[in-house]
Amino acid sequence: MRKVKIAALSLLIIISLLGVSGCMNFMSNSPDRADIAKKLLKEKYNEDFSIYTSGEGYGTLTGNTFKIVASPEGNEELKFEAKVEKEGKWMIDEYVEALVENEIKQTASDKIRELTDDFFIKVYVGFADTDYTDKSKVSLEEFSKKYTNVPIVLTLLLDKNAMATIDAEKEYQVLQDLFAEKLPINAALEIYYTDGDTLKKSEEYFKKNAETYDDFDQMLEGFKENGFGVKEGQINIPLDQFIEQRQVQ
Repeated sequence: MRKVKIAALSLLIIISLLGVSGCMNFMSNSPDRADIAKKLLKEKYNEDFSIYTSGEGYGTLTGNTFKIVASPEGNEELKFEAKVEKEGKWMIDEYVEALVENEIKQTASDKIRELTDDFFIKVYVGFADTDYTDKSKVSLEEFSKKYTNVPIVLTLLLDKNAMATIDAEKEYQVLQDLFAEKLPINAALEIYYTDGDTLKKSEEYFKKNAETYDDFDQMLEGFKENGFGVKEGQINIPLDQFIEQRQVQ
């Protein structure tokens, strides 16, 4: 009898813990969150996806949805978030936005390498509620024409020690050329002159996350931002102001 009571108590504790976490799949026949998300993404894009994390479960204040971080199978760097109805009835995902972000990132990275290899770049494209279902039809050019009011933000982290040996005018010219010749878009650029340790931490951060949150902002505390806007490929900051805001020492 004692063994039965202990077993019953252990089972009760497990159920209680699962209830607190908002996940009861272990004790029911409900599909796994990852399986639900994979199925919806496969049906929408006809691709296979990997699921990394899920949170904001339906045992919390978010009600009947949960959030996942996913990427196409074999492409872990192309992470995006999605909000999924707990029974798989609907999903809101940011895969298309992630594809556009990646195109911008690759284009910008190729140009930044003319200055230094010591950098990290994160691109944010706001949710556009697109109707794309075929990734081969997604491009920055078409996206920008169709969704003109969607915000785009590039966050560029540079190693200030490496940049201290690079002329400010050269950096300014490279950025001018990047947008005028390669990225004729409307956007905001945030530059942080950080250090090697912060660059490494940023790379690790986005192995788990698709977007930036408060903990990422905390990593940048103490590093002054050199930020400005870009309109149709033209940066809206003069050289003298750029140099004044540049913090490489």
